[in-house]
Parts: sequence; C-alpha cells; structure tokens
Amino acid sequence: MEASVWKGSSLCEEFSDYVLFDKESESILVNIHEDYMDTLKKELQKMGYFLVFKTKLHITNSYTCTFILG
Repeated sequence: MEASVWKGSSLCEEFSDYVLFDKESESILVNIHEDYMDTLKKELQKMGYFLVFKTKLHITNSYTCTFILG
C-alpha cells in the first residue's frame, strides 16, 4: 500500500470505525461524526488530500466523505 494512503486511512480510523481505502486511486471513504469533521478534513489536507464528496446523514449526525490524494 502507498504510504500516504496508509497514513490517511490510519488517521481516519482514529475518528471512525467505518473507513475504506483504495490504493489504486489513492482515495479514502469514511463515515465520521460531525463533531470530528473539521479536524479530520484539516489533518488530511495537511497530508495532501482533497475532499471530493460529502453527504450528511441526519439520523446519525455524521458525514460520509470521499478524500482523494492530490
């Protein structure tokens, strides 16, 4: 696995139990509670990731997001 994808997915696992990664496209799909969204986004941006998709799940107050390494 690409080191940057491993670091990014490891960071996401600190905030969520639901993390999927694709080493070919260097992307991460994560479901995260809204309380942690800003922190996770900021830290992933430091690693070179860009948020390309975000949708809110109102029933759980969480977001499902896709980040791609740029």
